[in-house]
Amino acid sequence: MNRIIFSLLFIAFIIVGTSEKLSAQCKQQVVYNCATDNGKAIYLRDFNTKLRKGAEGEDSGTKWAVVLNQGTHYRFNLCAQDGFENSIELVLFDAKHPELTGPYAVSKASNDPKTNNRFDFICQKSGTYYVSIRFKEGVEGKKSCAVGVLSFVGKNK
Repeated sequence: MNRIIFSLLFIAFIIVGTSEKLSAQCKQQVVYNCATDNGKAIYLRDFNTKLRKGAEGEDSGTKWAVVLNQGTHYRFNLCAQDGFENSIELVLFDAKHPELTGPYAVSKASNDPKTNNRFDFICQKSGTYYVSIRFKEGVEGKKSCAVGVLSFVGKNK
């Protein structure tokens, strides 16, 4: 009897440990793919998130603060697990323009692989901005991981 209980606990431990490793591998692979798919821009930072659809009206996304400098050209890429590319969005906004009423930019799906879920942002005013990654409005998602990548394109003169 003790052997059976011990065996079941051991199997459960292996399953839980494996699922977390798969999730971590997903993130690492998604980050690598996203960071290397940004043209000639220089990688600055990534924003990792695990998404799951919340209850009705509940936001399932994650938000990060990032300081951007005036006159700098930035690029934001959004990458997701296979099958979720058109279900997730990256939104850039500041404290005066909350994400639901007036964002600066939102990632958009496109047929062109070079511009899919990517947008460029030329910062007009130095300050703290916010990056949010979440399921798009009205999308029935389950669980997914996604990553946003912030890259430096250049300085505007």
